[in-house]
Amino acid sequence: MTLAVLAALAAVAGCATAAPATPVPAVSHAEGTGTTSTLYDVGCLTALRCFAVGDAGTLLATTDGGRAWHREASPAGVAGSAPLYRVACAPPASCYVIARPGTILVTHDAGAHWAARTLPLHVSELAQPGCVVGDAPSGETPCRVGLLDISCPSALTCYAVATLPGGWNTNLISQSRSAGPGSSLWLTQNGGATWTSQPIPPGVVCNGDCNNIPYRYPLEWVSCAPSGPCWAGGNQLIGSHEGFAAALLMTPAPGGSWRLDPTCPPNSGCSWPVTDVGACPTGTGCYAVNNSNPFGDGNSTVSIYTATGQNGPGVTMPNNVVLADIACPAARTCYTVGAGGVILRTTNGTRFTAIKTSVRENLNGITCITASDCYAVGTAGTIEVLLGA
Repeated sequence: MTLAVLAALAAVAGCATAAPATPVPAVSHAEGTGTTSTLYDVGCLTALRCFAVGDAGTLLATTDGGRAWHREASPAGVAGSAPLYRVACAPPASCYVIARPGTILVTHDAGAHWAARTLPLHVSELAQPGCVVGDAPSGETPCRVGLLDISCPSALTCYAVATLPGGWNTNLISQSRSAGPGSSLWLTQNGGATWTSQPIPPGVVCNGDCNNIPYRYPLEWVSCAPSGPCWAGGNQLIGSHEGFAAALLMTPAPGGSWRLDPTCPPNSGCSWPVTDVGACPTGTGCYAVNNSNPFGDGNSTVSIYTATGQNGPGVTMPNNVVLADIACPAARTCYTVGAGGVILRTTNGTRFTAIKTSVRENLNGITCITASDCYAVGTAGTIEVLLGA
């Protein structure tokens, strides 16, 4: 979930215009999956071989490019009620699936066999009541905890991120040491056999009035370019005066040290982009989605970040969209999905337009095999296949 090469983005910035009112046509169709469970994510080994994951241990597979899906048995070591939340695949035959709150499923034979590895997160619940995240209709949404995302730059190397209860604790670190760390970041370099916790900054200052005292922060997403670098991010709302405690972390290569990015002054603990999901396709920066700003109009925004901050070209997109995921299969090509079956696409890195689709269910995850062929999944077992988009 990265951004396009800055030079290339800058070259097209001058031709960005307002998004057209009429959706862009695309060849798309919704697939029958035989389940009504909510699906959260989809990952593919090839254009034909893909997995979709969802509520109550739902694991679906296709071997014919999405024409038919069949349900796989829940892998041993995972409770049948555990939601399968994210999936990352790396050729030729390796896939990693998050089973919340703290287990990672691994296959290296295209799903014929799965192994389960549970990380020591010490998270017993999947929600922290009382945390406000975004502009929910009820005015309050439980905060997400446990493993939330995974990215694999190779078949043997993956990063996973988790938010811990302390990540949604809005007390200053100096005033509430008992809350524990806010988040954790895990690395495997042996195909998921072992996972090691990576050192990360313990806190960030808010982007408002908090006197440069650090807060804990959640980690909600991670994205790696094929050979690195990797980024991870997340944010929590502190208050109307304090704003957000938000982090964008970067390591130059898998196995390297993580630091706040853009580079902050030494020991500043500065707070940076407010992001909820991100995609970093080329290694020079990220496309980041912000969908949790209660001070705005409830719509999501997409921004471009590089190593020196939010200095990429401005992004234009339709109004009244709430986005859940983003995938960038090429340097200047990205797709986002969200509420009401919306799918947006950019092919120049700056202007997102709507793709005409056949579904109205909320879409939660998307992956792309090529710059024009993608799978999106959502509520009620929905799978939307885009061909030649």
